[in-house]
Amino acid sequence: MRQLSLFDDDNGALAGVMPAIRAAMNRAAGADAEGRKRLVDRINALATNAGVRLTQGNAKAISKDLLDKWLSPSDREHTPSLLAVVVFCKATGDPAPLRAALTVLGLDVMTAEDKRQRDYGRACLEEKAVRKRKKMLEENI
Repeated sequence: MRQLSLFDDDNGALAGVMPAIRAAMNRAAGADAEGRKRLVDRINALATNAGVRLTQGNAKAISKDLLDKWLSPSDREHTPSLLAVVVFCKATGDPAPLRAALTVLGLDVMTAEDKRQRDYGRACLEEKAVRKRKKMLEENI
């Protein structure tokens, strides 16, 4: 049995997940107004091509104003959905907003390079285990 600490409170991490996601989205979107307009167009094109809706009500696409509300740290009424965050990450090519969400769960995003290094490390460990087994077999001969 483990005694709980007053300082081991995961609720603080949960409370900070949306501000962290918004901050990561804000960094990925950049500060340039023209760049954000192009980003809105990319997000809408991705959502349309995938056949998904990122808005509620009658709106079929997001506007630059809605994107700005999603990215605003002080706006608590306009929270992007998980699907909207995923489409945003795909449009920007930056997985940082998802990384911010996964960090709360103790997880991280694995890039292609991370996967390659993981596979290499796994192969090295398997090779080491095979050598050890081979050595044991040789000793028994």
